[in-house]
Amino acid sequence: MSIKNWEHFFKPEVRSSGKVLVSKGKTSVSSPSDTEIVCYIRVSPPFKVTLKSESIESSTVLAECNCPVGRKGQFCKHIWAALVAAEDKFPDFFEEKSELEKSTAAPKAATHKPSAASAAFAERQQIFKEKQSAYRKEQYQKQKQRLKDIKQKKTEAPPRPNYPNEVEEAIQFFEASGIDLREALNKETITAAKKKLARVFHPDVGGSHDEILVLNKQAEVLWRFVNKS
Repeated sequence: MSIKNWEHFFKPEVRSSGKVLVSKGKTSVSSPSDTEIVCYIRVSPPFKVTLKSESIESSTVLAECNCPVGRKGQFCKHIWAALVAAEDKFPDFFEEKSELEKSTAAPKAATHKPSAASAAFAERQQIFKEKQSAYRKEQYQKQKQRLKDIKQKKTEAPPRPNYPNEVEEAIQFFEASGIDLREALNKETITAAKKKLARVFHPDVGGSHDEILVLNKQAEVLWRFVNKS
């Protein structure tokens, strides 16, 4: 079934805004399971849309978005963007689906103390965050020392390349994290730098979803630049 049959759930301006998000490449659709597709909307701040069914046989798709409008139980532009992007990439997921519903189930408030496993997990998360903070401080100190060493050199340094603003911002992002790409900006150095920082910023090692999105975005900017050069 086509998602066009669900257009009446969305106001025209909401559908229009959702299509703009797709056309601008702001949607990222994960590989689906048999019953769920997750779509990340790359805006600031980013949002997450979940499209799921209770079972393969179910004819209903439950749509959920964590944006302010979505949390109020309304069909937002992010949900429409996710539907459009998901149907384009994985049309088979919607083949037997005829109903669309808004998931409004809110998490239940905790009425008991955290379990030992939860406490242990929270402790590990805290350790990860502390390691991440220590790593950043260490890289910051190394960067300060490098800058100090450069200033102490008596020989005149060669002029820096004049990069476009977007590329310059991406280079400065990596510099702030302790990695200087100016001397050798190419696919190999960019890939190596991204992998190194992913070991700090990825959610699986104590980072956050927002941090890994920023890292991916800045790396993509540099890749596009070197590909054009």
